[in-house]
Amino acid sequence: MPPTSSAPGTTPARTSTDLILHAEDMGARVVWALDLPERGRYYPGIDIIVIRHGMTERRTVSTLAHELAHLYYGDTLCTPAVGRRAWRWAARLLVPDDEYAAAERLDPSAGAIAQHLGVTLDVIAAYRRAA
Repeated sequence: MPPTSSAPGTTPARTSTDLILHAEDMGARVVWALDLPERGRYYPGIDIIVIRHGMTERRTVSTLAHELAHLYYGDTLCTPAVGRRAWRWAARLLVPDDEYAAAERLDPSAGAIAQHLGVTLDVIAAYRRAA
């Protein structure tokens, strides 16, 4: 899936629609919930990803990519180590190296890079830890 642009000055690596289609390709279904206490949750065995309704596109994309990692690895529970691995996987999915480098040249702060790439600080932190 090629990068898409959603607003002037931002270049999200993926859109939530792209990631929903990716989830379907991986055999999962994405549903929305108004009352989910966390941003997202993967239900193993039934391959459903639940995403909290009403989040920003950046947060939705980042959360969905994180939950896709749990699907990819078949995680049955989320320990701190499993969560960190999921964020690293999400970062690899969402952040092309060349786009990160270009964003970093504009402003090296994590917040500015996240804004430019259309992801959350969780994704940028994982990208940086993996580099």
